[in-house]
Amino acid sequence: MGRTTVRGTRRGVVALAVVVPLLLTGVAACGSDSGSGGDVTINFVWWGSEGRANLTKKAVELFQQKNPRIKVQTSFSAYAAYWEKLATQTAGGKPPDVLNVDSRYLAEYGGRNVLADLNSGAGKAISLADVNPELAATGVYQGKRYAVPWAQNTPAMIYDPAAFTAAGADPAKGLTWDQYAEAAQKVGAAGSVRGVTDFGILDTTLEIWLRQQGKQFYTPEGKLGFTGDDLRRYWELASKFRDTKAASAPDVTASYNTSPEQSPLGKKLTSSEFAYDNLLPAYQKANGKPLNVAPYPSGANGDTGQYRRPSMFLAVSARSQQQEAAAKLVDFLVNDPEVGKIVGTDRGLAPNLKIRAQLAADAKGNDKTLYDYEAALEPKLGAAPPVPPKGAGAIQKLLQRTYEEVAFGRMSIGDAVNRFMTEAQKGLS
Repeated sequence: MGRTTVRGTRRGVVALAVVVPLLLTGVAACGSDSGSGGDVTINFVWWGSEGRANLTKKAVELFQQKNPRIKVQTSFSAYAAYWEKLATQTAGGKPPDVLNVDSRYLAEYGGRNVLADLNSGAGKAISLADVNPELAATGVYQGKRYAVPWAQNTPAMIYDPAAFTAAGADPAKGLTWDQYAEAAQKVGAAGSVRGVTDFGILDTTLEIWLRQQGKQFYTPEGKLGFTGDDLRRYWELASKFRDTKAASAPDVTASYNTSPEQSPLGKKLTSSEFAYDNLLPAYQKANGKPLNVAPYPSGANGDTGQYRRPSMFLAVSARSQQQEAAAKLVDFLVNDPEVGKIVGTDRGLAPNLKIRAQLAADAKGNDKTLYDYEAALEPKLGAAPPVPPKGAGAIQKLLQRTYEEVAFGRMSIGDAVNRFMTEAQKGLS
């Protein structure tokens, strides 16, 4: 979905933990030569909406027209269901040939040899010559390229301009956290719609806030890159928004669903939400109002902490018997100009910079908004953080559950911080 989720991944994480012993028993790259003259069939799976599926299927149909000896069987699921199904398929020894991977699970799947190293074998056919080197590097874990970025997005604030204009603020020009808090409070005071969806549950927003402090969520060694005091200050900031009715009420926050259609902003319960920029059209469709995209509120030094990130990766299974055909599909999806036109900005901006420039020149509407937004941010974007360690999905859920205890008043911030830090450090040890 171009967005890492907040809800619904716990069973997927558990299922993955169950399959780990199976993954460690001799999973090796075993691709066969798809160029030997016979027809081949590969499976390709991804997560996302019906609309994304329609676009993706059109891209796959184009690939099959240009490669008539390769048949591609496709399937898709919502994010949570996708990871549950993938874990089951992997455990059963029948993973898909080509798959989407989220940065949270790159170490989980790549580090346990579920994914093929694309720096060798059939993967060498995938060209990254026209992909920003920093973006391309996000698919590398422990020296192996387990995935390539299919699109680029960046964290953003998606908001209702009319509501914030009435509050005397223009997020598109950039706000500090204090200015954002004041504006969101005015929005909340003006009616039943709060100014922002409570961001205390979001590991993505915590990550950006930490980067503004010169820190990071995870260290390159896979440990927490922040202290309990850092988390306390972040949750105090979120609680300030909630206590002044600038942010959503606890019951609304607890019902948060990662799809724009089911999110508080999508359901018209808030006037802004932290998400990823490529989700602007989906939010706008769900909310029904003209929405816009803006940078994160900045820290004292004016740094937004944002970076160019892979909205999702394309990877090849290490167990695939048709790795050459699989790699050919991956290369096509990343580098074919017609594919760029077909999929547009649904997953984010095209990773291939030449294709991106062509599309940006002709962009209109929401597409133009997204291209202009990232073009303006480009000089300010920092380096992407290290690949999250194994267990990052569980840490995400832990953060959400623990903050909800704070929001509902069942636990003090101090006690919640202690619980989170203890359980997170144990989970990463």
